[in-house]
Amino acid sequence: MTEEPYRARRASGAAPAPDPHAEGEAESGQPGGRRRRGWKIAGIAAAVLAVLLVIAVVVSFSYLRNLQTTFDENRNVIDGLDLEDDSAYRTPEGTINMLLMGTDSRGDDEDDYRDATGEGSERSDTMMFVHIPEDRSGVYVMSIMRDLWVEVPGEGMGRVNTALGLGGYELAVDLVEEMLYTHIDHVAVVDFEGFSDLTEALGGVYVDNPHSFSAGQRNPAFYPEGTIRLEGSNALRYVRERQSFPTGDYVRVENQQRVVRAIIERFLSAETLSNPQRIHSVVEGMTPYLDVDEALNAESVAGYAVGMRDVRGSDIHMFTMPGGEHATTSGGAQVIMPDEEMMSLLRTSLAQENMGGFMDYIELVEEQENGEFGVPDEAEDDEPDEDDGENAEAGAAGSAPAGGR
Repeated sequence: MTEEPYRARRASGAAPAPDPHAEGEAESGQPGGRRRRGWKIAGIAAAVLAVLLVIAVVVSFSYLRNLQTTFDENRNVIDGLDLEDDSAYRTPEGTINMLLMGTDSRGDDEDDYRDATGEGSERSDTMMFVHIPEDRSGVYVMSIMRDLWVEVPGEGMGRVNTALGLGGYELAVDLVEEMLYTHIDHVAVVDFEGFSDLTEALGGVYVDNPHSFSAGQRNPAFYPEGTIRLEGSNALRYVRERQSFPTGDYVRVENQQRVVRAIIERFLSAETLSNPQRIHSVVEGMTPYLDVDEALNAESVAGYAVGMRDVRGSDIHMFTMPGGEHATTSGGAQVIMPDEEMMSLLRTSLAQENMGGFMDYIELVEEQENGEFGVPDEAEDDEPDEDDGENAEAGAAGSAPAGGR
């Protein structure tokens, strides 16, 4: 280490003789002395602030590096998922499209669960498409109904949620890109255990529950009307329940949207952002259960966060992909046909970066139809249908035109 050059110190004791040419007097109480002492105090204050600023920067940098390391070391990268396909639909530079999936995987208990239920491969229990426009003016989160009857690329007609089991995450991505004529930039998948841990790391989330209901056959949980707190397995039951509602999966999707919004608002709250330990707990608790594409790393997430620093809860818009008629497949499964007119408008709105206009139109339609837009006539049960894994053989839905898209 280079030794600092020696600097002579002023001898202690008597003060230096005053400069006879200096303006004003040096004695206490004279203008010149006050100015010099004032500048000296200001200089000391500035030095202290500079030191504090340096310390804050060092601490912040160390903290952020720790978060980045935690995220990158604990995340699970989805093997073989290529999102750089040049033949896929392209989006404007700077636009971010993400596919979020919640799967019915049980983590370490996965094999026991499959043996007990007789269910085959993993399915996407929840699917959401997230669109962030280039100008970062908001976040648009669209739920995709799992019973939507569409053409699964290379597999024929089938439900949306069967794509994951038939062809993995790559097929699920291809399916959504084909439905929306857009490009998926990132994929994030969380299983049940990870969802529970996330709500616990946040210290619980709060939602405004519009109707009271119970969930679960054994030891049912009761959710009263009004503002309720959800955490852990209690939150998981809330987002999975469908049998308690006369409109089945539609209410479940709405409940999922409420919880996702609550999670985002809870994370963006001053209570969370001012608590480094809570932020670290969220990252540390969630990432082991999070599967992401290779490009979704700490560096890219940090860059997105900076670009979205002004986004607030009111800028997050949540809705459900437009659904049309209900139909029955040749295999007897109850499915939902897409609303082709609304899907065409949705594709155009995405391509033209006009999702705000699309949301305004949806609200107008819902008002005109008294809030019954896309609501089914009959409830659906929560048991897996026999043809879930046989969509390639199901054929076109009985009451829908061939092709379905």
